[in-house]
Amino acid sequence: MASIVFLMLDRRRVKKGGLYPVCLVISFKGSRSYINLKRSVDKDFWDQKNGKVLKGAKVVGTLSSVNDYIHGKLTDAQRIVTSLDLAGELNQMSHTELKSRISNKSKNASFSKYLESIVSEHKNNGNDGQARIYGSIKNFLIKYADGDKDYKFDDINYKLLRRIDAAFKPRVPGSRNGLSVYMRTIRAVWNRAIKEGLVKKDKYPFNHYQIKKSKAHKTAIQGADMRKIKELSLPKGTHAWHGRNMFLFSFYTRGMNFVDIAKLRIRNISNGRITYIRSKTKKAISIKLDDDINNILSHYLNETDPDSFVFPVITDETNATDQTMAYHSVVNHALKRWAKKLKLDNSLSFNTSRNTWATMGKDANLPIALISEGLGHSDIPTTQIYLDSFDDDLIDAATALVKF
Repeated sequence: MASIVFLMLDRRRVKKGGLYPVCLVISFKGSRSYINLKRSVDKDFWDQKNGKVLKGAKVVGTLSSVNDYIHGKLTDAQRIVTSLDLAGELNQMSHTELKSRISNKSKNASFSKYLESIVSEHKNNGNDGQARIYGSIKNFLIKYADGDKDYKFDDINYKLLRRIDAAFKPRVPGSRNGLSVYMRTIRAVWNRAIKEGLVKKDKYPFNHYQIKKSKAHKTAIQGADMRKIKELSLPKGTHAWHGRNMFLFSFYTRGMNFVDIAKLRIRNISNGRITYIRSKTKKAISIKLDDDINNILSHYLNETDPDSFVFPVITDETNATDQTMAYHSVVNHALKRWAKKLKLDNSLSFNTSRNTWATMGKDANLPIALISEGLGHSDIPTTQIYLDSFDDDLIDAATALVKF
């Protein structure tokens, strides 16, 4: 895509002192227009090739602050153009509409269309998980707001958020965590739109609406329960058998996510280690093979092609996301059946293996920072929600020690 926005001096008019205004130029559909950035410079101190003010120029403030400002405006404009292009809206717009969007003069910016552009961007970048999260907001608003319509940013206000808050019905009675996920995603859309200059900060609804969440529902189980699952008699080669193998594999590999297990290839296993990039955080993970991991892998490492998948989840890469979600659902249903059959205290999901590894690590007195690194989290607070609260007797004992 040819450059639609760029920086230049507007030499059509000279200001007092022989200075020319620095402008953002929009060249689109055969027309050119200028947005004055309220910064001026002598033409001899302007570098058109790199779009910056040169050293020695007389400017208000520091040279670096002026260049940072004008390049920030250029970056914001380029982001808007890219988002519109990914959403398929750019070619449908007139030059005037594009200029209004970039210059922040659009009073009715569409939250719905901007949301669609974010979903498209994530899909194009292969971030299917993020695309699903942002894509879920449409149905969320249909269900709890005002139905299926083109929501403007002005519609997503404090009053609407409070109304949604009151109407939301959680799957787990009393839990607000599901609502908080949706609200955080809506807030992320707002924050990005502000950064890109699409909307103004004065309409930001989250200055007043506070996102609340319940204490996380813990799904960790005991080591004895893990052994019961391991000892279940299951017909070899069935979905349940593979699902149980992947559930145990997740635990042995420090809580590897189902998506990463499904995407694991032969080439990820070499030199006595498993190495992969965690889909959610893009962190590089390296895990040493041990007897438990090798016992499971012995059923699957029959292929010699390094690009072959280890587990039989993805059979068609063009349909990888749907196949992964479907197999994940099958495994979770099986786990719930096993929880009832084995009379476990907790219900089970695939994420239980991850929570269990983290909680057992804490019980073994591993530092939370080490558990966080093992799980591939981006920060320690994220790890904390995986961990069971300390037992009351431990807290009481610790309190007794804190005396003066």
